[in-house]
Parts: sequence; C-alpha cells; structure tokens
Amino acid sequence: MHTTFGYFDLIETFPKAGCAVCNLLQRDVTHLLDSILYEYSVDRSMQAGFRASRGLCNQHGWQFTKLGNALSAAVLYEAALDEVLTVMEASGPDERTRQGGWLGGLFGRVQPSALAEALMPKQPCAACAAQDAAEARYVTVIGEQIQDERIREAYRASEGLCLPHFRQTLAHAQDGDSAKLLLALQKDIWSRLRAELNEFMRKSDYQNAGEKMGAEGTSWQRVVARLAGEHGVFGLRRSGR
Repeated sequence: MHTTFGYFDLIETFPKAGCAVCNLLQRDVTHLLDSILYEYSVDRSMQAGFRASRGLCNQHGWQFTKLGNALSAAVLYEAALDEVLTVMEASGPDERTRQGGWLGGLFGRVQPSALAEALMPKQPCAACAAQDAAEARYVTVIGEQIQDERIREAYRASEGLCLPHFRQTLAHAQDGDSAKLLLALQKDIWSRLRAELNEFMRKSDYQNAGEKMGAEGTSWQRVVARLAGEHGVFGLRRSGR
C-alpha cells in the first residue's frame, strides 16, 4: 500500500536534477513562507509564534525577505522585536537601582546568563519545524517503500539522494533487503559521479586541453551538492538556532 502523501511527490521529483528530498523541502518551505506572508501576517497565533521563535532562523529569515510583501514581513518581525524588547525591559532597572544606571540595575537584579537565556527562542523557527516534519515524511516513504517498483525505478534513474538524506533514509529502511537495495542503488549512482569527476580531472590536465568538456564539466559542483545537500537546504538551521 502506498503512502499517498509524499509518495507521488517523490515519483515526480526524482527525475529532476539533484536530491529529490532537498528539492521537495525547498519547494515546501517556499510555499509555507509565501503563505505566511500573504495570508497570515495579521493572524494573532502566527504573530505569537514569531514572538516565541524570535522570528525565523538565519537561513529562512533571509529567504523570507526575497519573497516580496515587505509590509507583511515588517508586521511579523515587529512582533518578534517587540517581544525581545519586552524581555529586555522586564530586566531593566527599578527605583532602588536607578542611581546605578541601566546596566547597574540590570546586572544588579539579573545575571547576564539568565537574561541571555530569556532572550533565546522559546520555540523553533516555523519554517524549520515544517521542514523537519516534511523531511521525516519523505525519507520514511523512501526507506519503507524502496522495493515498490515505481519508487525503485525512479530512484535508479535519478541523481540519488544527498549524503545527509541518504543516511536518514537508510535509518528508515523497512528491513535488511530494503537497506541492501538502497545501498546498491546509491552506490551505482555515486560510482558514476566518481567516474565523471575522474574524467573532468583528466580533461582538465594541460596535456588534454584540446578535448571538449562534456557533462562531466559540472561534476565538481554536483559532488558538493551530493555530499553536503542542495544549496540552502541545511544552512545554519542545524546549528541549534
């Protein structure tokens, strides 16, 4: 029985260049951020979420700025900034410590480490949370259904998964046979990539400068994506932000 939610997305995405899971996550996050900007900027629960998360993480915050609708972005980030200022003001001086100045009052009442902790996000970036959930769903579908003919053949004809998503998928393999199949498929794909890298290096040698570069010309860039993930998928969101 197929897992409909994610199964057909993977079938459609495997033929595209790059890691199918990375590509789907980029699509899903873009749709989410666009929806937040154009549908939920004045929603009180969304504003409360931005307050708690102190806005979006570095990666998704900058992605947010590139989607247009500056006014909606300003509304949501004003709420996040207001929360940060509220926390800071709650730790400000009172009448008993005012003569010592703001910093004297602050550190006379609250340890710097306590204030630093209070300023930390109280919940994850909304886009990171959605991305993590989608990521778990996609790798589970592949791991559990790799022996399904459509998934298997789509995977075989693709550029494979990036190393981070392959590791996750392998951990979700339904059984030993599924794990062996995943390993065989991915090894074949990466072996072909290594052959392209070797051909790129050979043609890059001055002694072979007259040979025309083919598809192997981009192999040095593709191998970065295969081992690290597609550009902008992981970024700083794994750093504890």
